[in-house]
Amino acid sequence: MQIDVRNLQHHRLFTAQVDLDQPPDIIESSVAGTGDRTKIHLDWAQAIDDHNHLKRCPLCGCEELFVRKDFPQAIGFIIVLLAAVIAMIMFATRQVLEGFLVLGLVALIDAIIYLFSGRCLVCYRCRSEYRDLQIPRDHPGWELSTGEKYRTNNPGNTTG
Repeated sequence: MQIDVRNLQHHRLFTAQVDLDQPPDIIESSVAGTGDRTKIHLDWAQAIDDHNHLKRCPLCGCEELFVRKDFPQAIGFIIVLLAAVIAMIMFATRQVLEGFLVLGLVALIDAIIYLFSGRCLVCYRCRSEYRDLQIPRDHPGWELSTGEKYRTNNPGNTTG
């Protein structure tokens, strides 16, 4: 399993590979150029169920995880933005049909990428991401009410 480790402020620290058959108590990464090492203690108690599914974040202990498509959002945004610019230029030069074809083609490419992209688990509290693991089909996706509970700038937040 691959873990994109984040702190409680949602800042990405490093990426680590973990074997779920023998989960480590500590993962560490060196900071490039400084020689400093970042050590993170993992709490695996009740984090994995009998079917080898992750049910709790071993980094922060949060029991609420959501599943999302592992789609590179920045790349998707750039593709759509470029397609919109190209289509606007085509519309301005009265190439309306070609402009709509560009938009349709990009929508098709976007849908294909979305269909074939994997899924990952994300912790509501620390936003650490877990990839390359078994995720139950019925695992819930993002829920606004749960997300609001863990917002760091929420005045009533006592969890993060």
